[in-house]
Amino acid sequence: MRALVKLAVVVLSVLSAVQASAGELPETQPGRRAGEMIALLNGESSLDLDDYIKNQYSPGFRDAFPIASHKSMIRSTQAMFGRLKVADISESGPDKISVVLKDGNRDAWLNLIIEVEPEEPYRIVSMGLMPGSRPDDYKETESERDPPEESGNKAGEKQERSSGFSNLEELELYLREMERKNEFSGTVLIARDGNPLFQQAYGYASKRFKVPNKLDTKINLGSCNKVFTSIAIVQLMEKGKLSLDDPIGKYLDIFPEKIAKGVTIRHLLNMRSGWGDYWSNDNFINRITQLRSVSEYMQFIKDIPLDFEPGTNFQHSNTGFIVAGAIIEAVSGMDYYDYIRKNIYEPAGMENSDSFDKDGPVQNLAMGYTNMNRADREETGYRWNNMYSLPPRGTPTGGGYSTVEDLLKFDKALRNFKLLSPGYTGYFLNRFEGTPGDSFSPPNRPYRFAGGAPGISSFVAMDFERSYSVIVLSNYDFPVGIDVGKDILEMLEIR
Repeated sequence: MRALVKLAVVVLSVLSAVQASAGELPETQPGRRAGEMIALLNGESSLDLDDYIKNQYSPGFRDAFPIASHKSMIRSTQAMFGRLKVADISESGPDKISVVLKDGNRDAWLNLIIEVEPEEPYRIVSMGLMPGSRPDDYKETESERDPPEESGNKAGEKQERSSGFSNLEELELYLREMERKNEFSGTVLIARDGNPLFQQAYGYASKRFKVPNKLDTKINLGSCNKVFTSIAIVQLMEKGKLSLDDPIGKYLDIFPEKIAKGVTIRHLLNMRSGWGDYWSNDNFINRITQLRSVSEYMQFIKDIPLDFEPGTNFQHSNTGFIVAGAIIEAVSGMDYYDYIRKNIYEPAGMENSDSFDKDGPVQNLAMGYTNMNRADREETGYRWNNMYSLPPRGTPTGGGYSTVEDLLKFDKALRNFKLLSPGYTGYFLNRFEGTPGDSFSPPNRPYRFAGGAPGISSFVAMDFERSYSVIVLSNYDFPVGIDVGKDILEMLEIR
C-alpha cells in the first residue's frame, strides 16, 4: 500500500526530446541510465518502454508496482512537459545521479533521480520524477532555446497530426474508436463563447452494472479542486479578510513557530511552502478510509516538517492546499465544503458538483477504473475500480466531482465575473502575479488546469483569445483525459 501510494504521488505531481550528450551527463552507470531515461521521456529512444521496464529495472523495483504504474509515470511526465534538456547535475556518484531538467518551451523544471545496482548489469533500483526549480546559476543561451512551434500549415502543406483528427467530425470518429478499443471512457465538451460546439459521452460509469457515462455523469476531478480552493482564497482577499503574504500562523495556531511565521498563503497556492504531499504519511495511510473533514487532515498535517525553506523551491504540494482549506474555514467561519458550495458552485449554477461522500447514496456518480493493480499481470483493459485507493471524500486539494456541463458553467461564471470582480479575476488567472487592478487583464495564454490519479484524468482549458473552452473528464488513468484535451487544443490551433 505504501509503495503504491508513493508512486501515485509522482503521477499526481506531473498538467519531447532531450539532447543529452556525453558532455552533459557523466560517463558513469547512473549517467548512462539517466541518458536512457531522458531519451524515453522525450520519445527519441529506440528502446521499447515495456521491455526497458521489464529488463532494465531491478526485480525489486519493477515488481513493487504494476508495470502500468511505471508506464503511467513516464506518460504523465510526457503529458505535462515538452522538450526536456539537461540543465544541471545536482548529485553524481557511482550508484546514484540527480539531474535537473528544463522544459525547452517554458520555465518549468523537473528533477530526475536514478539509483542503480552497484554491479553489472547496473539495473535501476529506484527512480524519481519530481517537479523542480531553476538552478541558482543557470543561464540559458539563445542557441539552447527550442524554436517556437509553427502556428499553421507551412507552404500550403497540411500539418502532421499525431491525434488523427482535424475537425469535429473526425474527433467524434476518433473518440468512438478509442471507446471501442477501451482506451477512453468519460465525457468531452468543446464550447465557444459559452455555446457548446461538441459534447459527447463515452464508456461506462459502472462496468459492473453496464451503466454508460452521460453528459451529466459526475466524474472525479482529481486536482482540479485546487482551482476552487484558490478562488476561495482570492474571494476572501478581495473582501479584505486576508492577504496572500500573511503568514499562516496569523490564522492557524497549531504549527511550530518557524512554520507559522515562515510560510505564507502565497507559498501555499504557489506550492513553494516547503511541504510536499502527505500520501506516504503513516497517519494518512492508516486512516485513509475514514478522513472526511479538513480538521481530520490537520490533526496530522500540523506535525509534518518542511522539506526546504519556504519560498526557496517548488514542490508539488497537496499538503499546502489542505492548509489553505483550513485557512478558508478559519477566516470565513464556515466549513470548507459549505463555503465552496455557497460561494462557487451556487453562483455558477453548478448543481452536480461537490466533494461527494462516495459511501453515500449519490446518484449518477462514475466509478474510476485503473490498470494500476498488482493483481492484473496484463495491465490492460481498465478492469479494476479505484475505490480502495482514494479517501471517501474529496478535499481542498482534490477528489471532488463535477460534470462537463457544470465545468462549462464555472468557466462562464468566471469569465462573466460572477465569482470575482474583473480585476481580481485577472489576478487569479495570471496566477497571482502583480496586483489586482480595476479592469480585467486576461492571461496571455490559455488558462489550464488538470487532475490525475489511478482511475482519474481531468483537463480544462480556457482560451481568452478566441473564447474557446475545452473540458475532458475521464474515469480512466491519468493522463488519458489530458492527452485528449491537448489533442483538441492542437486541432483548434490553441497554444
